[in-house]
Amino acid sequence: MARRKSSRNSSETSLFAKTDALDHAGNVEYVAISSETRRRYLNYALSVISSRALPDVRDGLKPVQRRILYVMYKSPLSLRADSKTRKCAKICGDTTGSFHPHGDTAVYDALVRLAQNFSLRYPLVIGQGNFGSIMGLRPAASRYTEAKLSALSEQLMNELRYSTVDMRPTYDAADEEPAVLPARYPALLVNGSSGIAVGMATSIPPHNLNEVTKACVQLIQNPDATVAQLMKYIKGPDFPLGGRIVTERKDVRAAYETGKGSFKTRGEWRHDKEGKKELKNRLVIYSVPYSVSTGPLLSEIGDLIEARKIPQLVNVNDETNEENGLRIVLDIKPGTDPEAVMAFLFKHTNLEQNFSYNATSLVPDDRGSLVPRVLSLKEMLQHFLDFRFDTVRRRLEFQLEQLRKRIHILEGFAIIFDGLDLALKIIRASSGKKDAAEKLMKKFPLDEVQTDAILELQLYKISQLEIDNIREELADKRAQAAEIEKLLKSKTQMWKLVRTELEEVAAEFGDKRRSDFGSADEIAEYDPSAYIVKENTNLVVTTDGWVKRVNSLQSVSKTRVRDGDSVLDVLPGSTLDNAVFFSSDGVAFTVPLDQLPVSSGYGEPLAKHAKLRDGAKVVSAITTDPRFVEAVDDDSSEWGPLLLVGTRNGQVLTIPFHGFRLPSTKSGRKYCRLRAGDEVVYCQLVTEAETVFFASANARVLHFSLSDVPMLTAAGKGVRGIKLDPDDRLLGVVQLTRPSDCLRAINSNGKEMVFGQQKYQVTSRGGRGVLTSKRGSFESIVRPEIQLVDWSEMEEG
Repeated sequence: MARRKSSRNSSETSLFAKTDALDHAGNVEYVAISSETRRRYLNYALSVISSRALPDVRDGLKPVQRRILYVMYKSPLSLRADSKTRKCAKICGDTTGSFHPHGDTAVYDALVRLAQNFSLRYPLVIGQGNFGSIMGLRPAASRYTEAKLSALSEQLMNELRYSTVDMRPTYDAADEEPAVLPARYPALLVNGSSGIAVGMATSIPPHNLNEVTKACVQLIQNPDATVAQLMKYIKGPDFPLGGRIVTERKDVRAAYETGKGSFKTRGEWRHDKEGKKELKNRLVIYSVPYSVSTGPLLSEIGDLIEARKIPQLVNVNDETNEENGLRIVLDIKPGTDPEAVMAFLFKHTNLEQNFSYNATSLVPDDRGSLVPRVLSLKEMLQHFLDFRFDTVRRRLEFQLEQLRKRIHILEGFAIIFDGLDLALKIIRASSGKKDAAEKLMKKFPLDEVQTDAILELQLYKISQLEIDNIREELADKRAQAAEIEKLLKSKTQMWKLVRTELEEVAAEFGDKRRSDFGSADEIAEYDPSAYIVKENTNLVVTTDGWVKRVNSLQSVSKTRVRDGDSVLDVLPGSTLDNAVFFSSDGVAFTVPLDQLPVSSGYGEPLAKHAKLRDGAKVVSAITTDPRFVEAVDDDSSEWGPLLLVGTRNGQVLTIPFHGFRLPSTKSGRKYCRLRAGDEVVYCQLVTEAETVFFASANARVLHFSLSDVPMLTAAGKGVRGIKLDPDDRLLGVVQLTRPSDCLRAINSNGKEMVFGQQKYQVTSRGGRGVLTSKRGSFESIVRPEIQLVDWSEMEEG
């Protein structure tokens, strides 16, 4: 990095010269922070990808899992399946101290998961103590639990003694560890894996060992087999606790072909039975989707019952035990449709889950480095088979080398036994082991290795019986070596051996499939209205936009509202109907009444159910209950009730209410298009009115006929209702039905003024109206008194 030139005095120059010299002497290098940050972040990302988060396609393990298993397998722990368990604290300590330089909590969490039969399809560790539960309970601390390897996990490491895989130095170079374990079965698919790296992740579900083995055998026999052909054997994931996979077959195939997709799984259920009798009022959930804990699930269902979201469901109990397995009992009301209950639970709880499938794993490239790749089902199996073939070859080569060493020594024994008397004479006459070795090699065709073995031979071995045993061993070893040499020369025979060993593992450890298959159409479609308790209610709407439901309301003044707020309206209706809220920015929001809170307090803001724009407020609210607002059929030629809308700038329009009856999204529906600076001040249903009063803030009143207002079939700007001065605005609208109907306004002096229909005759729409006061103005228009419905006198709808 270039330095700036600057003028310095002699003392400054001397000081900077010394600093530069120190920097140079201390090897301080100036670099751009951007490039250094980029380099270090890349190193971090590569470390996470290759050394922590992603599994190896060959043994299906992440580094921490591989190191835990290796520590348990090797001496001095040697925690084999037939040995005693040891404290997990000891296992974690040895792992972090010698092989995995990370936190012991992360190591213990990985060890616990390897022992959980609800996390792994085939657990690799046998745990003793509290290793957590399907209910979501945490495991005990490592000082309280013990563990050892399962018999299946030994199949991942039994061939280490044959030098089948490369060893590499540990992080401190004090020991060696295997770069990969010589797995005898495709562990990546069998137990699955999950992890999050930098910019990538993996999520592979577990599969059935028998199915995966059959697919491997098929791929050995037919290397050109497609994913579709392999799926004749691998039907799909096989989760530890079962579950029902309802993803369509074509979607499963697409996921296996591309390496990415998802599997939708549901819990399984049945009618409870007592002996042979079916109990109609009890349902039993006996499996849940993968990774779902029953504790939170029970809480979810309990909350739904408490909130009366599913009235058909009475109670939920957890009757899970070791004898009966997973068992969640649902008590339902008599006559309830079980399919409807389950459809609701699948929709609103974790009884239905999408398991994300992402087959990203580490694959060795041509240079031996590991690179992340998204693999298809065939590629995963092929990578494992290629690795398995190479592992078997290395094992055979190791065994052949050991056989040849032993044969070489046995051949030396055979040579010396043919001249045993002479050999003994030479040994007696020698001055020591070195002298005897030299004399024997001169007299007999022996090398140093053979001579050393002869001199180490115990005296009883030179008996006739032992000599015959050695010759038999030599013949046997030569036959074994010849058999291995023959195997190594034939790829066909090698693949046959790989196949046989795979089938042996499957025969010993394989079991039946636990996850069933179904269709997404097999469950009744979720119908929200079927789960709503039908009852009459009152919806209280305040001026500030707060809403609440109350079942009974004796007086508007007695309901609780926030300080400074007031009741705008009280809507009667059934919980099966909706409420339409009209905002000042010309947007209507239709919300089901059952979704609004029942409260004796303030309720909650409408903004939780609708996206109100900044500054917008609720102008009015209308129920869709057909007992109060007439409803028309969609195919009817009639428009039904109309909405009368008035805006601040004096515009007016009518629009059919029918288009707002059905629930809307949170964004709502437009009912009026406003010009800049304008807003809606009035929106109500037209009942039997024929004329209206438009009143402005400057005390002008215009009386005109509703027949002059054109009806719009969609949201629009409307027409001019009253012509206003630049400093004036529309304050309110009053519909006039009976001769006694009048306009009541509060003037600037706080007095109420009344304007009847006789004095202010009907004129044309769009005029300026009559100036009612030259000195004062209108502050507000008095709203009609809110009329409450007496539900006790109404017939149930």
